[in-house]
Amino acid sequence: MNVYDHVIKKTWDLLQNHDYQELKLDTAVNWKCLTNNEFLMDRDIAFELGDRDKPCTVYNAQTSDASMISNDRILLLGKNLNEIDENTNFSRITLFNVDEVADANKAYIGIKRLEYERFKMIPEGYMILSSSLANKENIRVSKKAVEQGISFEIIGNLYLNHYKKLEGVNHVWVIFLVGDYPFMGDLVDLSKEVDEITNAYDHILKNVILDCEVCPLKPICEDVEALRELHFSRIDEKRKRLFEKK
Repeated sequence: MNVYDHVIKKTWDLLQNHDYQELKLDTAVNWKCLTNNEFLMDRDIAFELGDRDKPCTVYNAQTSDASMISNDRILLLGKNLNEIDENTNFSRITLFNVDEVADANKAYIGIKRLEYERFKMIPEGYMILSSSLANKENIRVSKKAVEQGISFEIIGNLYLNHYKKLEGVNHVWVIFLVGDYPFMGDLVDLSKEVDEITNAYDHILKNVILDCEVCPLKPICEDVEALRELHFSRIDEKRKRLFEKK
């Protein structure tokens, strides 16, 4: 699974030279997670994360290249939750190293599974409102949770430990970005590119067009070598089946 490799590289190129904090890993992190999203009233919240009117994003990208994501990390750029005293912008990026899956359909199922797993994470006092269309999260953090010591270290470990329980997931980077940064527009563009790659992958699996010149996804396929290889392999399979029928 290498279709997102260039997205991972571009993401890290944008972030690696900034003054981020490396948060401590904890396989036994202690914080209650709920089965259903709670509703926090205005009077209950300390602050909100995420700004609908500013560039911010949430996206996943995965690779089977262990040299790209070779360990587990939780990274924070900006203030931790106990340091925030007003509404502020927020983004979260999650990068995965996963097992190589030879079957393209099973690989696609793995991509979608990791997309949906984030909706199962519901930390108490951390109300997540997600917009899958806009690739954004708006989060309400309760006063009680702040008093009890909620932090991005806790939230990051909850995500990381949850993902690590899934079959085929080897390593995870959870990256939190708090505040406004000049490169946010670039990250938003990368999140859109992730969606384009995923949609192109789905399109190739469902509807193999033999003539690349008329395919609406030709531009993204040309940019991502792994997608192009998948497309040509599916074309070969389809042509083989057509030949066998004759």
